[in-house]
Amino acid sequence: MKKLRKNIGLYFIIDGMYTNEFEKYTQIAIRNEVSIIQYRDKDADLQSMIWNAKKMQRLTAKSPTCFIVNDIPDVALDANADGIHVGQSDENYLKVRKRMPDKIIGVSAMTLEESIDAENLGADYLGVGPIFATQTKLDTPPPIGLENLKEIINKTTIPIVAIGGINTQNLKEILDTGVHGVAIISAILTAPDPENEIRKIQEIIKKYNKK
Repeated sequence: MKKLRKNIGLYFIIDGMYTNEFEKYTQIAIRNEVSIIQYRDKDADLQSMIWNAKKMQRLTAKSPTCFIVNDIPDVALDANADGIHVGQSDENYLKVRKRMPDKIIGVSAMTLEESIDAENLGADYLGVGPIFATQTKLDTPPPIGLENLKEIINKTTIPIVAIGGINTQNLKEILDTGVHGVAIISAILTAPDPENEIRKIQEIIKKYNKK
């Protein structure tokens, strides 16, 4: 099983809200050395999710790219994904850990309290946000902003992945917080040339890390 590195960089969420070309975007991610991809497909039925996840896992298996499934343990286990990401309202973290003792488990958090609680329970990384306003989820809460993100980074020790409204225009100010990774969805999947958008994001991250 792949291990999570602390300096995550680009965390690409391939979301069924924007595309059903999951294999295509998995291949693009691998080709451009994306650290982590997450499969998210909230409107699909279980069998379709398992089918898609298995195809994505087969592609990532021989690459350094980690494959994470959003929300549903059965999908992650059936596909032999590298891990799962759960939200505050999803299946209880401890139940998920019991089913997946050796896999990567990420937890969503909006507040410092949620972040510390998730770390204390044993989460491998946190998805923190939304940092900026985003249309990716219809029920998205108000943005937490950069200062709250910085506080969470400074008071936790596990990798922090920022999420919510991140794009090439605001990426540098996100990286300035000391965050370990950035989760991007719509800025890539709605771009005229998604692969080129990934390349631009990767270039910004690489230049920043050379400072």
